Amino acid sequence: MSTKKSMRCLMARITGSHRPRLTIQPDYDYVFVSGTGDDAQGQYLRGNLSLFIPEGQSITNVQLKLTCRMWLGDHKVDTEDEVKWQRHENTVHQWEPFNVVDKVGVPFKTGKKFEWPFELFIRGDQEESFKGCTRCNITYLLEAWTVHHGSSGSFKTFAPIRIIRTPGRTSYELMDPATVQGKWSEKAEYNVSIRHRAIALGGLVPIEAQLTTISPTAKITKARFYLREKHDVENSSGAAGSLYEGQRVVTEWPLELKDEPQHRWQQCLHLPIAVRNCSPDFSVCGVSITHTLHFEVTVNKNGTITEEEISMPIHLFISPELPVNGWGVFVRDHAIAAKEVKNLLAEGIRVPPKYCKGDFVVEDYEVPPPAYSES
Repeated sequence: MSTKKSMRCLMARITGSHRPRLTIQPDYDYVFVSGTGDDAQGQYLRGNLSLFIPEGQSITNVQLKLTCRMWLGDHKVDTEDEVKWQRHENTVHQWEPFNVVDKVGVPFKTGKKFEWPFELFIRGDQEESFKGCTRCNITYLLEAWTVHHGSSGSFKTFAPIRIIRTPGRTSYELMDPATVQGKWSEKAEYNVSIRHRAIALGGLVPIEAQLTTISPTAKITKARFYLREKHDVENSSGAAGSLYEGQRVVTEWPLELKDEPQHRWQQCLHLPIAVRNCSPDFSVCGVSITHTLHFEVTVNKNGTITEEEISMPIHLFISPELPVNGWGVFVRDHAIAAKEVKNLLAEGIRVPPKYCKGDFVVEDYEVPPPAYSES
């Protein structure tokens, strides 16, 4: 008999059936704020806190807080071992204790379960989450822990929350079409336009381009659009110029050419569908990311090869139609077909934000993963 009891105790320790279980269940693990300055608008973060207490154990209350963590490393050194880090952490909000003693729990076979709703209004001027690169980021965590009567032991859990900023209601310049036209010497004339400068991350860039050779000896041998991402870190000492400037080509879209003097393209360019491959635009705490769309043409004139290009700034933002969750991964509503999502994203800005319910479930982790890591 004692052997069976020992085996049950051993299995309980392995499976954790006799351990308290604390879970944070946000309705959404992302919150949309919009605009800046007087145009800034906030949104509520809501959810439930769940606690299971096994029989024979005593927990006084549960604590919950939202924290903001910023990491900024030296961008000029070559290796990670040389990086000197600045780390800032502050508590955005801490709730009053969720007391167990004055609450009736739901009885289960091996204990009781307690639940409390929570909410917090995230102000419009709250700094948004970002990951500029591996050496700079701002992340938010909901952190919860138990308080035991007469004991220093505690069970902890967390849930990452992403605060997303969309363009404000008065960002009319981002909603208007943009056009660039002109000519390259005596080689070719161009006219390039986009339907709107505000582009949803993971969505489409609606473009229209016309290209006509001027000289009979000029021939277009290659044409493409490409997206350039620029990453800047301001000099905190107040000196002029940036402390760091980096850039990368996010993706490119080769264009089909015909053996004719005039070319025309009217299509939508598909953006990458992984956040790590293309960041949204932001400017927070001296760190910024911006994007420009480039139209590049290779011209052969009398055997001389030249490359010509023009560019126009665009603003990439995370759309409520395709949000990014606390782990930095796109949340897709499986009730909406992929084609419908693409069509919605092609429309540009939609305000006020419309929430899409995600199927992301927070589990218990002992050590948080890297900020907005993606598999």
